[in-house]
Amino acid sequence: MATVITPNTGDWDLTPFYAERLGADYQKDRQAFRDRLAQALQENDLVKLLPLWEGLVSDSEHMGSYLTCLRSADGRDQSVGQELASFQSDGSRMRQLEVTLGEKLRELNDSQLEELLQNSALKDLDYYLKRLRQRALWQMSGELENLSADLDVDGMSAWGRLYDQVAGRLEFQYQNAAGETVTQPMSMKTSLLEDPDPSVRKSVLEGSNRAWQSVEDVAAACLNAISGTRLTLYKRRGIPHFLEPALFDSAIEAATLDSMLGAIAQRYELPRSYLRLKAKILGVSRLGFQDLSAPLPELDHTQIAWEQAGKMLVEETRAAYPAFSQFCQESLAKNWVDWSPRDGKRPGGYCTGSTRLRESRIFMTYHGAFGDLMTLTHEFGHAWHTHVMNQERPLNTLYPMTLAETASTFAENLLIDALLRSPATTREQRLKLLDTRMERASAFLLNIPSRFLFEKRFYEERAQGEVSVDRLKQLMREAQIEAYGDSLDPDQLDSYFWASKLHFYITEVSFYNFPYSFGYLFSLGVYAQAQKRGEAFLPTYEKLLQATGRRTAEQVARENLQVELNQPQFWLDSLALVEKDMQQFEALAREVYKIS
Repeated sequence: MATVITPNTGDWDLTPFYAERLGADYQKDRQAFRDRLAQALQENDLVKLLPLWEGLVSDSEHMGSYLTCLRSADGRDQSVGQELASFQSDGSRMRQLEVTLGEKLRELNDSQLEELLQNSALKDLDYYLKRLRQRALWQMSGELENLSADLDVDGMSAWGRLYDQVAGRLEFQYQNAAGETVTQPMSMKTSLLEDPDPSVRKSVLEGSNRAWQSVEDVAAACLNAISGTRLTLYKRRGIPHFLEPALFDSAIEAATLDSMLGAIAQRYELPRSYLRLKAKILGVSRLGFQDLSAPLPELDHTQIAWEQAGKMLVEETRAAYPAFSQFCQESLAKNWVDWSPRDGKRPGGYCTGSTRLRESRIFMTYHGAFGDLMTLTHEFGHAWHTHVMNQERPLNTLYPMTLAETASTFAENLLIDALLRSPATTREQRLKLLDTRMERASAFLLNIPSRFLFEKRFYEERAQGEVSVDRLKQLMREAQIEAYGDSLDPDQLDSYFWASKLHFYITEVSFYNFPYSFGYLFSLGVYAQAQKRGEAFLPTYEKLLQATGRRTAEQVARENLQVELNQPQFWLDSLALVEKDMQQFEALAREVYKIS
């Protein structure tokens, strides 16, 4: 069957959200949302209030995704920034309503709660409501929580918006291969670090860090304000440790996090050995931070056109997962992806969506590198996860980050394995694919843990007062050295990673790091079963994805995979798959490059 990917201008189609940009339909929705919110705030009957709340959550997600898409596509658009600030003001009232719901649920005894859950209007919401009740145990009084929600708009959220604005406008200079000085938006940095010229990569990192140095005081102020606000609220709410909210949001227990991180630390040498071998291939004693995504030399690094990337994703996944392949093809034809490079575009990539539309949108900047194809595949994994949950109630689609990476990493493995199996894939191309897989392994097993180490130690020090720019740089270097060991040159680390990584500045959640490693290793465990059982496993896989908004991570694993996540064996078994990839990569690399 021929694959047809409809070409577009590089911009996504947001008209299913609203036909006109911030037009009459959007304004009507905003006013209707405010009216329903006001009605809900006056409602005292839980049976009536909870369906109202679910509708408001769905509407809020719909409009929030729309505004986020507009803001990401052009960070310079002040009208969108103002509207987003206004929308976040309504968000504070949503938080007030959530507090009220929590208080009402907290007042119920166990038998009253069970009676409530028998109501047909609340069918299948037992998990969500019990978690909402549990969260309420960490609430201040309703009056103080409402004050906190009001202050958030001009407080923590404002610091997050400031960081986004600074990052969206920031540009940097570097020397290209011809020795010319080039100015680029910060969104280009990631792709430029895949340049085959080591001098270009070094110039890109140094140039981008000079740009971050020029705004280091602003970035540090944002980071200190966001974290300081959190710590103050945690203390007021009686939260015993700053990791507790992140664990709760991730739907895991502390023992599970410790088990996973312990297994990773036990096998640090696995990804480190890959980096050492890569340094030998590149002809240097040790890699620098700028070399982590460096392409292997003398391989085919032909750029992949956008239309070809979509075709590869669709055709290469069709045999192993026909439904996923068809979904990708249809979504690409509907222009769900904003991929074009342009000024003012925010760095990074993500997938967002609307339970009202039952559609997703993917944001990324595509430059034609193989890594961009993998980003596209990764984000389509997220979109597929959302798609298979289309029959779930909106409140049951709110899965935690720990399980959010399951489908995205699964999709990546699906594509790479298909390419590895293809008889058309050359020895050099196979090496490149294994390099991509090992590069991602090193990111999840070294880079992400280094981010966690940094953020954990930063929060420990922030509890005693503001942390200076110099100390932030020192903490970042120390975390990188601990995770990477001697596999990186200590004189070529990235001491400004704390400023450039936007994940540290997300105001809605903290510790936006360890769930990535969790999701990566969890997905490997899921994928291992798919490899063993083939298409027969796919219904179980989709059942697992559907349950991610209705179960803890431990429950999802126990019910669908029959494994215990608070024990190290599952994680070590997943790491064994990484070791297998490393063995294949090493054997092929020594053959291709004639190294001992």
